[in-house]
Amino acid sequence: MSNSVSLTSASDVESAWEQWREHLLAQCEDLSKDGQQTQLYLLVDSRANPGIDRLLAQVPRLGWTSLWQDSVLESYTDIAPYLIQLDRIALSDPRDLQNRLVRRLWRESLDLHMLTWIWSPSSLESLSGHLRYHCRYATPEKRAFFLHFYDNRILKRLRAVWTSEQAHRFLSPCVEVWYRDRDLTEVVWRNHVAAAEGSVIGEHVLTIEQHSELLRLGQADKLAMQLRSMYDEMLADIPDLTLYARISEQLERAGQYRITSDDDLLNYASKGIVVSPCFDEHPVIRERLRRAVDGEITHREALSGIDGSVLNEASRMDRPETERARMYK
Repeated sequence: MSNSVSLTSASDVESAWEQWREHLLAQCEDLSKDGQQTQLYLLVDSRANPGIDRLLAQVPRLGWTSLWQDSVLESYTDIAPYLIQLDRIALSDPRDLQNRLVRRLWRESLDLHMLTWIWSPSSLESLSGHLRYHCRYATPEKRAFFLHFYDNRILKRLRAVWTSEQAHRFLSPCVEVWYRDRDLTEVVWRNHVAAAEGSVIGEHVLTIEQHSELLRLGQADKLAMQLRSMYDEMLADIPDLTLYARISEQLERAGQYRITSDDDLLNYASKGIVVSPCFDEHPVIRERLRRAVDGEITHREALSGIDGSVLNEASRMDRPETERARMYK
């Protein structure tokens, strides 16, 4: 089931919420029929919707905790990830404050990747401890990093780099995990063995190769955030998914010039987004990039100080050379 961002009216949104709520309740019922005594949890990435902690405190008898508790990020309560234990009876009553809270979070996340739905037999304390363990990882040389898997896009990346053992370890206390793909399609991640208590023994370690691949997979999102900050109004009408696709294309094109540093990739991608997606095919720019590949100049030098008239000409190159060639065959 997909939460469409194309909902155009309040009645459409309300109808979609009711369908989603019934979908959750039906899943609770199905798991109960299978003899699985599970709790429904909602993991909220409040970086995408700051201040959720104030809402949680207003709901009586609601079980919740921050995954940043007992970490150096603990004081950032307005943007912390929160694990909320949901009561299926309260979820069945539209008048209940818990129901209204979940409805509000769902409505405010229609075009975001901030909610993860988890079915688990574990207690709130046990499950939060397990998830808290996965909020950090280290590399073999003892460099430590925070891991924001409560952003659905990052969870997808992790599943791409984890070994099967690491993925199972993360999923072990869960029966199912529901999250969204980049295009906002719902993804169901099922545990095909019986759920067990999560393990927090030892250190969560990723290899250098896994760490590098995780960074590579997140490069387009990182550049999208930087470019929106740099060119706010210019990019305002470009949907996130479209911008992501365009930046991904630019990263692929940058690869042929062996561009790897963050600054050079930002410089290249910004021209590919703002000037033209095929700006590099202008003869002057192509020659500069060739010289960079040959080591005659740096990529920074190749991409900086380009004459304005050249960039103006490049801005009119709106199709890759291969497509233009096909047009004239």
